[in-house]
Amino acid sequence: MRVKAASLLSVLLLVLLVALPAAGVDDFDRLRRDAARISSLSADFVQKKSMKILSKPLVSTGKFFYAAPDSIRWEYVKPIRSIVISDGGISKRYIASGGKMIEDKTGGAQAMKLVLDEVAWWMKGKFSANPSFAASVREGPETVIVLTPTGKNTAGVIEKIEITVSRKDAVVKTVRIVEGAAAETRIDFLHTAVNPALPPGTFQDIP
Repeated sequence: MRVKAASLLSVLLLVLLVALPAAGVDDFDRLRRDAARISSLSADFVQKKSMKILSKPLVSTGKFFYAAPDSIRWEYVKPIRSIVISDGGISKRYIASGGKMIEDKTGGAQAMKLVLDEVAWWMKGKFSANPSFAASVREGPETVIVLTPTGKNTAGVIEKIEITVSRKDAVVKTVRIVEGAAAETRIDFLHTAVNPALPPGTFQDIP
């Protein structure tokens, strides 16, 4: 796997539609009910890619916007600016080049669409769709959904995924992907605003 700023998205691409419930049905029903009141979100994020061969984690920062049912803007700000927008079933990716944001025509946007669809499901509290993973819920000060692979395609690539959901406002706080003893990726959502009025054009083409 190439080590780059978008490595988290590359790994999440393997997840597809999240997990079948190994936990009680009531746990997942509650998560969906709690998340149903969320119509929009905005947040900053910090992504850290840790590997045994690296002396320190690779850190990327950015911004995240979501509007129900499935509009998402995932924007890396540092170290390299790039933006992926998914809206109305259409996804586009833009990369900084020569002081401008240039649309990526290589097909990478469609691969990213699968990832962003994934994130949209999580934001809606839907953790019960994909037979490639089994899910369990660990309750405490915060709710943690643990996804473990059930099939050969994912086992050995992803050891587990932990998604931490705030009990206070039902939003995803942290996603931790453990690829094995030597590598993991963690993304923390910060300064999350629930149901904000998003700026016009948030999910439109980048000028």
